Amino acid sequence: MTSNAWIELLDETAEAVVNALATFDRWTDGGDRPDQYALDQIADAAVLEVLKPTGVSILSEESGFLQGETSELVIVDPVDGSTNASRRIPHYCTSLCVVDEQGPLAALVLNLANGERFHATRQGGAFLNDQPIEPTNCEQLSEAIIGVAGIPPTNVTPRQYRSFGAAALDLCAVAAGRLDGYMDPLAHHGVWDYAAAVLICAEAGAVVGELEGRELIHSDHALRLGPVAAATPELLNQLGVEQSIDR
Repeated sequence: MTSNAWIELLDETAEAVVNALATFDRWTDGGDRPDQYALDQIADAAVLEVLKPTGVSILSEESGFLQGETSELVIVDPVDGSTNASRRIPHYCTSLCVVDEQGPLAALVLNLANGERFHATRQGGAFLNDQPIEPTNCEQLSEAIIGVAGIPPTNVTPRQYRSFGAAALDLCAVAAGRLDGYMDPLAHHGVWDYAAAVLICAEAGAVVGELEGRELIHSDHALRLGPVAAATPELLNQLGVEQSIDR
């Protein structure tokens, strides 16, 4: 399957989530797990209905790993920013990333609240609503607006912080020049939270690493890591990380 064909499949998958939630009205209801909402389960069922017939392997936050018949893996967060969604804060998304033996191949992040659509393909660039995107040229932490998951570390002092609550969208904001950088100082994100946005950042020209230099892309449902992204290598270094993902 070509990169563009993968994007078409990811579009179809994200649209299935949109349709599944179009008439949903139980936003605060819990799911089967303490860390889950009913909306997560509804969205996951919609994702699986599209992806399972294709034969791909699937790694979903909600349903775990499903072995397929092809060599590609689709990493899925049906709703990233579920708490935002439950409280009707318009910053939550579906995040989808196709990974092959070379790493991330195609990625889509769709803001379910406003329809903004980020996508990228390997060596094909990154786009917001089909328009090319690029990061800022910020090199100095003292001038930077940094997105953060959790509590900001005391040893990192940018110009300002922002905490929006949806890692995939927050990382895409770095790719699009809305934020100068992003970090997860708690190292508490699953791969589904950031895999798609890592490719989008890299293809836009941003730089990405991990708090302790670990490989970000994996298929371990239990593993939690700390993604960090920045507009420039200089800024990434000032966030305490060296670049580990190349375009």
